[in-house]
Amino acid sequence: MPRNDLDTFFSSPAAVLEAGPAELAELLELPDTGGGVGREVFAQAGAVLAGAEVPRAEFASWLHFAAKVLGHDAYADAVAAAEPAMPWRTVWAWWRPVGAYRADPNLSGEAATELYDTADGRVLLKVWSLWTEERWFDAATGEPAPKPAEGEATAREEDYDPDGPCLFDPDGEDGLHTPETWEWLPPLGDDRFLLVEARGIAVVERGTPAPAAGASDASDASGTAERASWGTGEPWFAGPTPNGTPLDADRLEAVFGAEWVVRVPPEQQPGVLTHRPTRELIATAGLPTHWAAGVVSFELAWTASGPKDPQPDADGLLHLGTFAWGDDGGPVLVHPETGAVSMVRDGDGPFPLARDTETFVRLLEAVRRFMGACWDPWPGELGHTTFLREAAELEPLSVDGDEPGGQAWEHLFAGITELSVWGY
Repeated sequence: MPRNDLDTFFSSPAAVLEAGPAELAELLELPDTGGGVGREVFAQAGAVLAGAEVPRAEFASWLHFAAKVLGHDAYADAVAAAEPAMPWRTVWAWWRPVGAYRADPNLSGEAATELYDTADGRVLLKVWSLWTEERWFDAATGEPAPKPAEGEATAREEDYDPDGPCLFDPDGEDGLHTPETWEWLPPLGDDRFLLVEARGIAVVERGTPAPAAGASDASDASGTAERASWGTGEPWFAGPTPNGTPLDADRLEAVFGAEWVVRVPPEQQPGVLTHRPTRELIATAGLPTHWAAGVVSFELAWTASGPKDPQPDADGLLHLGTFAWGDDGGPVLVHPETGAVSMVRDGDGPFPLARDTETFVRLLEAVRRFMGACWDPWPGELGHTTFLREAAELEPLSVDGDEPGGQAWEHLFAGITELSVWGY
């Protein structure tokens, strides 16, 4: 493979399929940059396959799945055009990509689904888990759907026939590769199947319909997708690292949920709070009202009307919220002039916890984003290591075990770095 023209090579699914996953093992020795969307798709498929050897047509199914997971629909169409005989295809996916540390989807801890038939003939899919509040999707398209009003939809009976249609049959003649976490795919009818596991959901179907018009030219199809640099170090499929992106309202709501974020207008904030960045953060991005990881929780001491106690304490600090874990924990405080966050624990303190309020919120947000990758990582995905590296970049104190603040964060971080999804 010419290493000076990776963009051209990976823009052609036909070329990637011809080479195959085994021949592309040398990818690990290729330059850190180049290859664009096609290289991202290949790396994603390779990570899920985890070294399994599959024939060309089945490899196309995995490339198609990876492209759908990453949102590169044009590349998925190009794969389908390059290999019309692939044994299964992905209709839609709500899935956490390898190396993308996102709060959703995170279906760790007994993910559950229910199907509902509506009066207008649609099928709705309800999904929830221990750490994900219920979501609704159009089962045919994957589009998010509002929760139906009472009487608008009827739950389907779960009467799946174990001897009925099966896509990945370990005893069948097709011999399709199946990851260990894909234990059984319940049928949806019309040769479609529902896939549910800790890292997301997908609807897949047997065989491949004819490619859409205009998708027969792989290079044209991939050219409509955005060009993406491979970057340096570990693969990153979701753009720049969150440490380098703004903390705004959309980002906080995506992680905590809109109903769990409060914003306080400047006129409702206490006059004693003079640290401008903190005031702007609270008014524009907001603060999480509740946070939990394992057996530890945080409750905000502010509402949309301002802090519950607008007067500084004896140390001149405002009450921001409270950490609790068992009989331990304590109040979290903010300095009204510097925005620095501190804590009192077991009567000791206040001791430093974060250099400013934004850093404190970013650390709470990071724990939520890394939950899935720490509890249910992809093969080779270093969730714990990557999380602690991001925490150290945000606030070196958070990983300093010699300081009270670092010891407190270690206890907080243990919810995803040491404990299971169940908190033990």
